[in-house]
Amino acid sequence: MEKGKVDLENMSVQELTALRDAAEAKRLEKLDGAREAILAEAKEKLAQLGLAFETVWPGRSPEPSPRASKKAGTGGQVAAKFRGPNGEEWTGRGRLPKWLHAMEAEGHSRNEFRI
Repeated sequence: MEKGKVDLENMSVQELTALRDAAEAKRLEKLDGAREAILAEAKEKLAQLGLAFETVWPGRSPEPSPRASKKAGTGGQVAAKFRGPNGEEWTGRGRLPKWLHAMEAEGHSRNEFRI
């Protein structure tokens, strides 16, 4: 095998996962470095014109903002839309709960349990 090449075929799942995580960390590191270089260049050019970064772009710090800790789609809880006879709740999302499936099999309407 050539020097610097990675043999993906012979790597275990754990090794592939570690490689992926290391590559993502390196990608983010390089992205932050590029962002900082661009901001430094912009600040330098603005200083040559006698302007401050904050004057040109009010309310924005020239420092990179910390990365968001939440992933997309991980918002707050959704309110329940259905309540069962024993107090069970269902948001109306995801798989139909067993209690509601059983009630519909007995002839009840789903709307009878709407909150």
